[in-house]
Amino acid sequence: MDGPLSCGPTGGLPDLGAAGPWRVLARLGDVHDTRRARTLPFKLYLPDAPRPGGLIVFSHGLGGTREGGARWLAHWASHGFAGLAVQHPGSDAGVLGKGSPLGLRRTLKAAMNPDELARRADDIRFVIGRLGHDPRLPDADIPLGLAGHSFGAVTVQLLAGERRAGHPPTPPDPRLRAVLALSPSARQPDAPPGLNQRFAHLRQPFMGITGSRDDGMGLSDISAANRELPYRHAPAGLAGPDKYLLVFGGGNHLDFAGQASQAEAGMFAVRREPAVFHASLLAAGTAFWQAHLGLDAEAHRWLITDFPGRLRPTDRFEFK
Repeated sequence: MDGPLSCGPTGGLPDLGAAGPWRVLARLGDVHDTRRARTLPFKLYLPDAPRPGGLIVFSHGLGGTREGGARWLAHWASHGFAGLAVQHPGSDAGVLGKGSPLGLRRTLKAAMNPDELARRADDIRFVIGRLGHDPRLPDADIPLGLAGHSFGAVTVQLLAGERRAGHPPTPPDPRLRAVLALSPSARQPDAPPGLNQRFAHLRQPFMGITGSRDDGMGLSDISAANRELPYRHAPAGLAGPDKYLLVFGGGNHLDFAGQASQAEAGMFAVRREPAVFHASLLAAGTAFWQAHLGLDAEAHRWLITDFPGRLRPTDRFEFK
């Protein structure tokens, strides 16, 4: 990745929790899938750099918009990675309308179903397929990563190789180099085919980020402990650590959204100021992308040896 680097608290690397050297340009647009009669709004984050170090495609949670993940994507773009936030009709803010908090929760839960998950996965596949063909999007040969929050994290898991009942197994896109899941989950963990089989094919580098109070806001049977299961049952890296679990003490569900939509803000007590662990989350995610999209050995070394030193006693970081 080109650009000026100044040494910070990380030693040979800049402070990855602080904004990077690149100015970030944001563009709005949409792509239309004629076959499915489906229009997908997007927000593109571009570093003002000669060439991005990779592209991170982002999938928002239930009730979200293309503004989801804005804090994360803007930060990663400042460190040289392009970001592309995709909005999913049918499970976005458009399904909420107006109503009581209980009615809105019921609407969101109804949108969290296998058919909607399949549509979301096809949304991401379609957008990836447009790379290099739509002049508004990055080139096709750019290293590719996926990230998502909540239902978006489940979308990422499916695209990365999770084998779920009711979904035909499909291999991940061969360009997919790494995935990051904010508030991941494994609903119905006792259902066939079992967790080891469900996550056995998640072979790309994977980082799960969650919190000790990340219990899903009452929309499902997800507990904070459940959010650790994708990491626990994914295979360890063959050539060194490439699976990571980061749990922030006190972190709640919307701490990991990156920017909650107005619909979410109307339903839940949204913490508007960044959480106390915000900079550590940014640093971990940036190092992960540098290590596994940018293939930066120094970033990988820092992530597994130096990064844990910046965490609080209530936080946990594991890798395998």
